Amino acid sequence: MNRAASAIAGALLALTLTMASCAGEPLPKPADRMVNLGFEDVVNSEPGYLGKLSERLDSVSATAVSISVGRTDWTAFPWPDQPGAESSEVSRSGRDFVAEAITALETADDGSKRDVILTIDVLLDRALKEDPALAGRNVDGAASDAFASVWSLRHGAAGTRLASLAAAVAKKYKPSAVNLTELMFDDFTFGGNDLKDFKVTTGSTDWPRNGDGTIDTSDPRIHTWRSEAMADIVRKVSAAVEPYGVNLDMDVRSPRDSPSGDRADSGHDYDLLLKQVDRLHVWEYVGLNSERSPKTRELAESINRRAGSRLSLSVGLWSNEGRISPGEFGTALREAALGGATSVSVTPASLMEAQHWEELRKAWVG
Repeated sequence: MNRAASAIAGALLALTLTMASCAGEPLPKPADRMVNLGFEDVVNSEPGYLGKLSERLDSVSATAVSISVGRTDWTAFPWPDQPGAESSEVSRSGRDFVAEAITALETADDGSKRDVILTIDVLLDRALKEDPALAGRNVDGAASDAFASVWSLRHGAAGTRLASLAAAVAKKYKPSAVNLTELMFDDFTFGGNDLKDFKVTTGSTDWPRNGDGTIDTSDPRIHTWRSEAMADIVRKVSAAVEPYGVNLDMDVRSPRDSPSGDRADSGHDYDLLLKQVDRLHVWEYVGLNSERSPKTRELAESINRRAGSRLSLSVGLWSNEGRISPGEFGTALREAALGGATSVSVTPASLMEAQHWEELRKAWVG
């Protein structure tokens, strides 16, 4: 189907959905329906916690579950190749929390199997304390306490460890996919090695500068460099999981102004990344979005036209007050349906109360 035909099909789908909504007919359910577990869910020591979550997944007809495996320096499972990376929960108990979560959640009550996505948080903590050279630096030269530099991810130890962890969980657990989250560039991409990489990538002799000599962080050349570096990093992770028949997914920031845009400023050029990964999860964190952010329905329509289920809408429960209300959550889910989203995830399970689960049941079951 060419672009013109695709656009017409998308417009007809949107019109059909609107008419169905106005007529009071049930809205279509996304084919892919995933609930995301944060690290706090996976290592939760409350008796019966995972069993209750399994029942919740059954009640909302979830087709997939995303399980956090931690970070490269803070894992939720014993990692023999990197024993110093185990979290305190693992070191203290010796438990494989990831395996326990998979066992509890991968099978629905009717015996069918849910897709299991294992998510790696790319932020760092103690690794930056042990090796400060890995840290990204801002325009003032201050080091990040969480973000690795572009150089260390693209060419150095941070990227090597990321690919190694992805390969380890792909081999050990055989999930449907490994997912990368918090892999983005923003303020901390201006260290000395990053400048070297920028020069090699762009052919420039220095950072773009403002009239007063400060770095022009909004220059498109920086966005292009970040995006090309990101694609290179993700390509290496994809190669690491490919031998095990495991897909690679990635979380990306949502567009700021136009629903058909992306976030190249953060290294998230959707079209470029889709050449390297199987699916992108677009953050639709309605409780944190700015006023200029595209509306949920508009974003769902846009990503559906652009790449179908390869662009999934990730509805987040966070807000400046802690969590969005069940009503706000339900509205976002309905708007996603009206926009024709074929793949939707909700995150994180730890913020969902009984009323949120009921809103999810209405959206995904009816």
